[in-house]
Amino acid sequence: MFDLVRLGFQMQQSLPRFVALGLVLGSVCFVGCDSKGTPANSGSETKPVALKRIILLNNTESPFWDAAREGIKQAALDLKLKEAGFSASMDANDGTEQGQVEKLRQYGTQKDIVAVVISPTSSTNPAIAEELGNLAKKGVIIGCFDSDLDVKYQPVREFYVGTDNIVGGKVLGTAAKNLKPSGEYVQFVGLDSQQNAIERMNGFTEAVGPAFVQKDRRLDDADRARARDNVQDVISKYPDLSILVGIWSYNAPAIVDVVSDKKVRDKFTIVTFDAEQLAIQQMGEGMIDAMVVQNPFGMGYDSVRYAFAKSTGDDATVKEMFPNMGSAGGNIKNTGLKIVVPASNTPLKADMFKEFGPSVEFVTLPEFQNWLAKYKLTSS
Repeated sequence: MFDLVRLGFQMQQSLPRFVALGLVLGSVCFVGCDSKGTPANSGSETKPVALKRIILLNNTESPFWDAAREGIKQAALDLKLKEAGFSASMDANDGTEQGQVEKLRQYGTQKDIVAVVISPTSSTNPAIAEELGNLAKKGVIIGCFDSDLDVKYQPVREFYVGTDNIVGGKVLGTAAKNLKPSGEYVQFVGLDSQQNAIERMNGFTEAVGPAFVQKDRRLDDADRARARDNVQDVISKYPDLSILVGIWSYNAPAIVDVVSDKKVRDKFTIVTFDAEQLAIQQMGEGMIDAMVVQNPFGMGYDSVRYAFAKSTGDDATVKEMFPNMGSAGGNIKNTGLKIVVPASNTPLKADMFKEFGPSVEFVTLPEFQNWLAKYKLTSS
């Protein structure tokens, strides 16, 4: 009798623990077991696959790159990058050479990056070239877009996609000398260490010839406030100045802002590179006489297309894009230029630019706006 009482007492004392254990086991089975009591995810779990990344690194942030981003997006859709396990995007630099060096070093630690296409902030910076070379040694595809490396560093990259900037400068100079027979001019640009800036400014000077006098080249380090200050300063400093030349995309609005504020539009011929949304509006208002417009959409698209083809062993596409790869200049793809003029009241005609061949297209502002609308762009 005593043993039975003691057993009953022990069971009573242990009951809460048995109940608690049962509740825990029951809850585990409720959320993690199927109707047979086996774990619902007893098989191997499907983990998201890391995409192989194609990176386009620009020199500094600007609306100019908006069209390039659209080109990247369109290439990703057309080529079905995601389905193939790839992604493509643009990374923005801070406008400094060191900024690009640091980003390239970071890329070297990221194993998912298969291609880096860069618009070098400096064409001659050995640290940029060295980091690109380090990436290439790891098997990363290296290219340039928009602006190239100096010839001594070009062996580190496989290809260049973008404007023939010497021709671009000559086209702008040809527009200037057909708008005005002679005069003094100043060229405005962000950095003169970047290859595209050097080539455009030199091309312009060559095209206008000895009847024109260059008074200055003003740098702004991609600072828009400084770009505007530069225009104000040269207008005050050079009383016989008659031609204002914008080399980078934001220089056009900076020039127009100052000229408008000072009410001196009649004194100046204004010719610029690129077509920011505001600059397009300003040409429509009669404030810009000619724009040489690049194709950043094509730069973004073709850079991704090549990197993807090379990464996947698509030799046919590589051959199509660069049929002369291996020969002198065979790894350069020219994305073409447009010379854009106002719809009326301009002396500029298509025949004036025939010497540059089919890679330079003469269009009026309305025709250019229709082209933008076709690709859903607001700038180029």
